[in-house]
Amino acid sequence: MKNNDPFCMTGWSREGITDSIEAFAEMFSYMDMGGWRRLITKIAAHALSGKVYRRRAPGDVLVDMKVIRSALMAAHALQDAAGEDMAAATQEPCGPWPYGTGMGTGNHWDDFPRNISFKEYSHPYIVFKKRFRKRSLSDWINDWEQLVAAALSSCNLDGERPVLRTRTGLLKLLEAAHLIWTREGGGGFGKQQAARQPGQKHTTAPTS
Repeated sequence: MKNNDPFCMTGWSREGITDSIEAFAEMFSYMDMGGWRRLITKIAAHALSGKVYRRRAPGDVLVDMKVIRSALMAAHALQDAAGEDMAAATQEPCGPWPYGTGMGTGNHWDDFPRNISFKEYSHPYIVFKKRFRKRSLSDWINDWEQLVAAALSSCNLDGERPVLRTRTGLLKLLEAAHLIWTREGGGGFGKQQAARQPGQKHTTAPTS
């Protein structure tokens, strides 16, 4: 029987999404990359400090937790995908505007990747391959949920290194997802503007 919700998106998004890049689109419509970077960084800091995270309501944070879980599942589905050859990434326009979502303040530098290497920037699919080779999908989900649980309570997690590893790994995975969405999906300020022009065609890359 076909699974119409392979990324467990029911409860925070529309049903019937089975394409990973479509799942990324929903995630970055929910919150832009800059917002996710700040949230994960704050959650990790609170998980270490023992202070309760109060910037967002606990119920909202739990929904955020589910969104990240869905993103991890969508990324895992692409771990063996090659994607398009992005060796020509050096020829992209200099500046952050292709990566902005047009949400929030419109500060596109906020959406520009900051945690991945240039090689990963050129070939973002290798981030999925490397991260899931080091740790399984269930490990990543468990690590993320532990961060959230610790951040929402007065308890703190022991060990700065595992927390920083989880934070950096999550940011790498999300930045790679964001790059793939902007390049191969319908994301990014430039593509969103082009989509409003008549005669423009939009194609979504295959997931494998």
